[in-house]
Amino acid sequence: MKKYLLILSTILLWQTSQAQYDEMLDVSDALQSAVDVRTAAVKIVKDYLYRGLKVNYVSKENDENLSNGEFSLLRLEIYAKDHPEIKDQVQELVHKWKNLRVLAIQKPQKEKMNGLLNTLKSFLKTSNDLIRTINNSENISTLKYQEAANNMELLAQQLAFLYAMKVAGVKDPIIGHEINQCQNDFQRDLNKTFYSGENTIDISEELKSVQADWQMAKSSVKNLEGGRALNTIYVLMDKISDAARKSAILYQKKVKEELKKKNRK
Repeated sequence: MKKYLLILSTILLWQTSQAQYDEMLDVSDALQSAVDVRTAAVKIVKDYLYRGLKVNYVSKENDENLSNGEFSLLRLEIYAKDHPEIKDQVQELVHKWKNLRVLAIQKPQKEKMNGLLNTLKSFLKTSNDLIRTINNSENISTLKYQEAANNMELLAQQLAFLYAMKVAGVKDPIIGHEINQCQNDFQRDLNKTFYSGENTIDISEELKSVQADWQMAKSSVKNLEGGRALNTIYVLMDKISDAARKSAILYQKKVKEELKKKNRK
C-alpha cells in the first residue's frame, strides 16, 4: 500500500511540475537547458578520462552531471511540445544522451579512450544545431551573450578533456587541431562578452575572474608534458566554468526582462 501511495504521489508531483514548466519556460530557459545538457555531456566524458588517469582533483560529480543532463532534457521535451521546430532535434539529443551516459557508471578502459573524442563530437554537433535553432527563434540581442558565456563554460571543460587526452598518450592527430580551435573559440567568446555593452557590474566581475584564470591556464599548459600541471589545469578550468556560468545566468535575467517588455507591447 505504501509503495502504491509513493508511486501515486510521484506521478502527481510529475504532473504538477510539468504543468508549471508548460507555463514558465521561455526561450532563455530552452537555451539554458540545451547548453546545460551539452556541458553535462562534456563533463561526463572528461571525468571518464580523468578517472582513468587517476587525477587527484577529479570531483565525484557523475551523479550530479547525470541528473543535471536528464533534468535539462526533460525541460527541452516540455518546451518542444509548443515549439515543433525543435522536436526532432531534441529527440535526437535524448537518443545520443542514452548512449553517452553509460560512461558515467563504467570503469575507465584504456582501449575506449580513442573513441571518446568522436563520441563527444557527435553529441556536440546535435546540441549545437539545437542551440542554433533556439537562438534563431527570437530576435533578442542579449541571447547571443548568454550563449557566448555558456560557450566559455563548455569550452573550458572541453579543453580540460583535450589536454588530458594528450597526457594520456591517445594517438589522434585531430587532438592538436581541436585544442587550437577551442582556444580560439574561447578567446572569441571572452572578447565578445568582456567588451559587451550589456554588462552589469556583476557580469563584469565574473568575466574579470574568467580572464585572470584563463591567463593562468594558458601558462600552465606549457608544463603539461609528462602529466605535470594537469591537476592545476583541472582546477582552473572548473573555476573558469563556474564563473562563465554565473555570467550566463546574469545575462539570462536580462533576456527575461527583454521578453517581458516585448510581451507587453
